Order: sequence, then structure tokens, then C-alpha cells
Amino acid sequence: MATGIIGRNFEVTPDIRDLINKKLAKVGERLFDDVIETRVMLQVEKYRNICEILVVGKDHDVKTVQESDESMQDAINQALDHLKRQAQKNRKKIRDHHRKDGNGRKVEVSEWAVQVLEPGKLREANGGGQNRPRIIKTNNLPIRPMSIEEAALRLDDSKNEFIVFRDLDTDKISVIYKRRDNNIGLIAPEI
Repeated sequence: MATGIIGRNFEVTPDIRDLINKKLAKVGERLFDDVIETRVMLQVEKYRNICEILVVGKDHDVKTVQESDESMQDAINQALDHLKRQAQKNRKKIRDHHRKDGNGRKVEVSEWAVQVLEPGKLREANGGGQNRPRIIKTNNLPIRPMSIEEAALRLDDSKNEFIVFRDLDTDKISVIYKRRDNNIGLIAPEI
């Protein structure tokens, strides 16, 4: 991905250049599949610090302009946050457009019942001496179609330990979960 950084009435220091390249690389690998070029314009007008970012892609372009009275780094962070939101919105639009069936109706979100058992009460003692599992709590979870990357982003933002979703690539139910080593695991069916 070619990144051009230009300063108007502002000297682009190596620290600012590294900050922009590092953050744009993170955003680019998570949200953009087809980036052709990225242009960043940093501008100072009187007391305003303005950051303009344009990402040119194969399917769509994303542009954001943010300003801050505080500092240029603040304007850059605001612009990158806005860029993330716009990219997620565009990906959702493209995905929803392609997910329609032949009649023009959208694919419905299905709900499945998931049985959650507390670890201390997994087995119930019977008169026969056998321990049989019992259901303690039942939750209904919506299963939404999304990509693995989007599921990982939602898992980072949520308080839950896992997310059940329909994979857009395979159209099968998958589970993404937080591991104890602070990584993310994926359970996908082989069928």
C-alpha cells in the first residue's frame, strides 16, 4: 500500500510519519482488502490542526477530514477513528448488497438456543448413583452473518468470551472465542 504524507504549513516529522504509517497499517490490514493508495494531508490554519485521509480502493474510496484545536496527533487520531467507522460501514453496505437472494430479500438472522451450564452444577445425583447433566440456564443468541475479521473486532469490543456467527465465506456457523493467552481462537465446522 503506497502512503503519501503531505504537510501544508506543517513540518511532517519522522515521529508523526511513523505514527501515521503504523496506525494506517493496522486499520488497512483489518478493514481494507484492496487498498491501491493512501494519501494523508496534514495542515495548520491559524489555531486549527487539520488531518485529511483519503484511502483509494478497488471497490470503494473512503475520505475523512478531522480537525483539532489541541494538537496534530489529536487530529490524526480522530481522523483514523472516523476512517475505521466509515470503512466498517462501507464493508457492511457491500456485504448486505451481495447477501440478497434472488427475490431481493435480505438473508435473515437466525436465533439458536444455547445451553449454558455452571461448572459446579453440571451433574445431578440420582437414586441410581449416576450423575446426569442438567440444564441450569438457556440463552437465545442471534447468529448474524459476518466475516471472521468483523467477528474478531466485535469480540474485542464485547464483554462476552465468545461470539457465534455465520461465516460469510463458507456460510457455516462458527464460533470465535477469547483464549487464556490473550489470543483469539476460531471453531469452524469441517463439513
